[in-house]
Amino acid sequence: MLDCVAFTFLVCRVLVSTFIMTKYTMKYQTCILFFTFSVAVFTHQNAIAQSISGAVTSFESKYKLGYATVDVHKDSELVASVLADKHGNFNVKLDSGTYHATILYAGYQAITQVIHVKNDEVVNFGLKKDKASTFISGSSETTEKEKDGARFEGGGMVSDTEDDIVPGAAHLTAGPHYPYKSKLSSTAIRGVGGTDRDRFGYPATPQQGVAGKLTAGEINDFSKWDLWTDLTIGEFDQYSKTWNYNARNRYMLQLTDKKGLPLANAKVQLVNKEGKRYYEARTDNTGKAELWEYILLGEQREREKLSISGEYEGMIFFIKKAVTVDVGINTYELAVDCNQSQRVDIAFVVDATGSMGDELNYLRAELNDVIFTSKEINTVLNFRFANVFYRDHTDAYLTKSQDFTRVLSESIAFISDQQAGGGGDFPEAVEAALDTAVNTLQWSEDARARILFLVLDAPPHNTPDIQERLRRISRQAAAKGIRIVPLVASGIDKGTEFLMRSIALATNGTYAFLTDDSGIGGSHLKPSTDSYTVETLNDLLVRIISTYTYMPDCEQELPDLDLTYPTDSVAHTQVDTTQSVIGNGVGNSAKPIDIIWNYYPNPTHGILHIKASVDIPELYITDLSGKALRVVKNIQQQEIVQVDLSSYATGVYLIRYPAGNRWVSGKVILNRG
Repeated sequence: MLDCVAFTFLVCRVLVSTFIMTKYTMKYQTCILFFTFSVAVFTHQNAIAQSISGAVTSFESKYKLGYATVDVHKDSELVASVLADKHGNFNVKLDSGTYHATILYAGYQAITQVIHVKNDEVVNFGLKKDKASTFISGSSETTEKEKDGARFEGGGMVSDTEDDIVPGAAHLTAGPHYPYKSKLSSTAIRGVGGTDRDRFGYPATPQQGVAGKLTAGEINDFSKWDLWTDLTIGEFDQYSKTWNYNARNRYMLQLTDKKGLPLANAKVQLVNKEGKRYYEARTDNTGKAELWEYILLGEQREREKLSISGEYEGMIFFIKKAVTVDVGINTYELAVDCNQSQRVDIAFVVDATGSMGDELNYLRAELNDVIFTSKEINTVLNFRFANVFYRDHTDAYLTKSQDFTRVLSESIAFISDQQAGGGGDFPEAVEAALDTAVNTLQWSEDARARILFLVLDAPPHNTPDIQERLRRISRQAAAKGIRIVPLVASGIDKGTEFLMRSIALATNGTYAFLTDDSGIGGSHLKPSTDSYTVETLNDLLVRIISTYTYMPDCEQELPDLDLTYPTDSVAHTQVDTTQSVIGNGVGNSAKPIDIIWNYYPNPTHGILHIKASVDIPELYITDLSGKALRVVKNIQQQEIVQVDLSSYATGVYLIRYPAGNRWVSGKVILNRG
C-alpha cells in the first residue's frame, strides 16, 4: 500500500557552534566578535562543497530516465549514492578530487565515467538500451503487454503527468477508461481469456492510482506499552487465543560504545543459567534490541532469572541479571571503534489477490517518491530493494519474488509487471509470503536497517500448522534483525489487527493502517487505541524509513530531522486545535489552548530540565520512532523537573505528553561526547 502521494522530506545537517563571552569590556568583546566573524567568512568561502549535477536520459530517444541510480566512487570506496528525481535530474555534493560515477537503470547498459571535480561540474548521461535485458519494457515476456484492458508500456516508474513520459515508465495509452471502484473482496470473477474482472465485467484492477491521496495512521505499541498490556488481557484476549500468539515478558537492551554512540546489528540472546536460548534479536539503528521470554500463548512457566548474551564484531558481552521493561532498560557499553554500516535493505511483501487492485496501483505510483525522499537523508546510505507478491494456495501462483537490487528502477519494473487476481475467500497465504521474504531473500548480514513492509487486507489461514509457522517466522525475522511493518487496508478484522500488531512487536516493528479520511476505497477498520495521527501514507512511510535508518555519525554530528514534530527546542507555544490528531477517526474542534513549556539545555550531555505552563499527568521520553523509554508522572504546573538521559545512546529524542485529544511533542538532542 505504498499507495499514495509524493512525499517531500528534507534532511539537513546542522553544525552548531556556541560562543560564550563573559567578563570582557565592550571593546574587547567587539574585537573578538569581529575576529570570529572574519574567520567564519573565510571558513565558509573555503569549505563550499563542490558538486556534480546533470540529467540521465535514454541515448536513443532522449527520454528522461527518472529515478536512475547514480553511484560515485573514490578509488574503490562508495562515497555517495543518490537517485535522480522523476525528471532524471541529479545532484551530488562532493569534495574536490577525481571520482568514478556509475549510472544504473533497469533495461539499460550501465556506464561508468571518470569525473574531475574542481568546481560545480555539470555532466549529462545518455544510457543505451540493453537488448539482452528482461527489463527493457518492464516485462520478462514481451515488449508490449496488454494489461487489464489498457496497454502499459515500460515498467520503471509511474509518471505523474502526461507530458512527463519517460522510458521504463508504466503509463496508460489507448484503452478503455474504467471508473474507480472500491476494494473488491469475493466479487472478482474470471473473465474471457483468464483476465480477472469484477462483477460489472470490468478488469478487477482499477485505473492508475493518483499520488498524494491515501491517508494512514500508525500505532507503535512500544510507545503505549501499558495500553497494549491492558488490551491483551481485555479486548484482544480472545484473539490471542484464536491465534495462539502473545508476546510476553519483554526485555530491552541498549548497546553503545564508550562515547555513547549506538551500536547497530549486534547479535543478542535471552538465555537462562543453563544457556537455554529463549529469544534472539539484533540491535537496531538506535542500539536497542527487543527480546521476549515467549510468544506462544500458554507457554507461561515458573519465572526464572534470565540473562542477555551478545556479540558485536567479535566481542562478546554478557548481562547476568537482565530485567524486564517494567523494571528498566538493560544497558551495556563496549570499548570498540565506531564502524557504522551504510547498508539498508527494504523489502515489500504485497497481497496480489483481486481485492488488492487499488493498492497495487498506488504502490506503482508511490514507491519511487517514497524511496527517493527517504534516500535524501544520507547520500552515502546504500539502499537495496526486494519484492514478494503473493496470492493463495489454490491460485495461479503462491508467491513471486525479486531478490534485492540496488537499482530502484528494477524494483519498480517488477512491481509494474504485477496484477491483482485470484483470491475469492477471505484468508490468503500470508505465512508463505513472509517465509519467502524472511528466509529466501538475501538479506545483508551487515546492515544498519532491514525493513519488511507487509501490505495486506486479509489474514493468513488459521490452522495449527500455520500458527506455528507464523511464530517461527517471527522469531527468524527478529534473529536476522528484520523489522516487520504491517500496512493494512480495508477488509481486515480485529483478529487480523491483533495478529499484525503482535508480529510487529515481536520483530521490533510498528503497525500502520489506511484510514477513511481520504475517501478512497472501502471502509477501513478503526484500530483499538486511544488516539492516533492521520497522515498521508507517503509521509508515514518516509518517516518510518527515516527513523529506522537514522544514526549520528562517528563524530557525533546530529542532523536536525524534520519528521513532522515541533522543532523549537528551547521554548515554544503549542496551540492545541485537536485538528491534526484523531481519536475516533474524525477531527474534533475545540477552543485553542496555549501551552508554553521549556526544556533545556538543548543539546544536552545528559541532564534535561523541563517546565510547563500546565499540569502534566504523564510525560514520555521516547526515541524518534515513538518507543517509550521513560515515563515521568505528575509534573505540576511551573514545576521544574530534572530528567537524566545519560544512560541512552547519543541521538535525537522526543519528549511527549497528551494534551486533550492530541500529543504535544518536542525534540531533544543528546550528545554524550
